[in-house]
Formats: sequence, C-alpha cells, structure tokens
Amino acid sequence: MHTGDPVIALKRLAELLDGCGAGWVVGGSTGLALRGAKLDQAPRDLDIYADREAVPVIHARLAAYAIDVPSDNETERYRSVLSHYRLDDTIVELVGDFRVVARGSTYRTEVGQSLYPYGDPVEAAGTTVKLVPLGHELIFNLLRDRMDRARLAGQLIAADASRQLPILQALIDRNQLTDDVARLAMRLAQGQEPDGLSRSEEERV
Repeated sequence: MHTGDPVIALKRLAELLDGCGAGWVVGGSTGLALRGAKLDQAPRDLDIYADREAVPVIHARLAAYAIDVPSDNETERYRSVLSHYRLDDTIVELVGDFRVVARGSTYRTEVGQSLYPYGDPVEAAGTTVKLVPLGHELIFNLLRDRMDRARLAGQLIAADASRQLPILQALIDRNQLTDDVARLAMRLAQGQEPDGLSRSEEERV
C-alpha cells in the first residue's frame, strides 16, 4: 500500500531534477489535485511526462531511487518508455515519449514542443513545477474512455477559457484525432454536455 504524499514527493523530485536540463511535466490525478479538482480518491502516486531523449537524463538523477530501469512498453492502446521510482513512500512513474492509439486517433505527448511551454506553473510544497495543460488531460481521458475525468478537465478549461481553449485547439491540430473526438473535446471544453452529439457519434468517440 502506498502511504506517501505525492505533493511532498513532488517537492523532492523537483529538487533532484533541478538544473538537469531535461523538461518534464506533472500529469494524472496529482496534477488535477494541484489544480483544486475534486477527485473521488486522493492521489496516491505521481506521474511525470518527458520526451524520449530526456528519459536518460532524468533517470540518472533518480537512479538511487529507481525500482526499475527505463524500457519500451507497448500495449494495444499505449506506447511509452516507462520507469518507476520511490520517493518518500510515493511511487513516481516516468513516462517517456507517451503515445495513445485509440478510437481511430493517435495522440503523442510532445513535452518540449507543447506540453511544457503550454503547461501551467503551480506551487507544490513551496516549489514551482509545471502541470500538463488541461487540453492534454481532456484528450487523453477521452481516448482512454474516462468520460468522468474528461468532463472534469472540460469544466476546468471552461473556467479559464481564454487561456486554455487555444491550447486545446493547438493540441488537436498537432495530433491525429478523428473529427468526432476533436468535436467532443471542444464541446466539453466549452462547458457543454455531449448530448448535442448523436448517440452513435458519442459511442464512436
């Protein structure tokens, strides 16, 4: 059982990676919680994303805490370079070159090109880190069939529409999403329920 505090682990992670020259961003439930999102369960682990070339740099800084070494991981839906670390009783998952292939769409996390520059800075235990943009959370959760999380991300985007909607559109443009997925993402991000789509369209998303 994981008993650590991901926010405390994040502070330690930021200290360990300070000045390493590799870009990384925080995602998952910890990232949403740091935005003040109301989740069914408190986060128990910490997910960070990086580009493939950044993985060896980050791993070198975290080697003393490593549970395993970075390795290519592929499932029917996901592809990544994956490794895990234990910081202050919290499991940290480093996800490099992450891709999702689902619902006729392909989505790739490009940290240096988009997720880091578009990311939102937030203070965690006195340390400033970058969160993945909300557009990532929305697209990712649509593709993994987590409509509850997608709705949550959409609500957060709608509350900060002037900043977040252009970022969402940029992520849509950079990736290969079906028209149905892109349309549903924009509806949710504008605070609309997917009821405006036909049932067959929603089922295909």
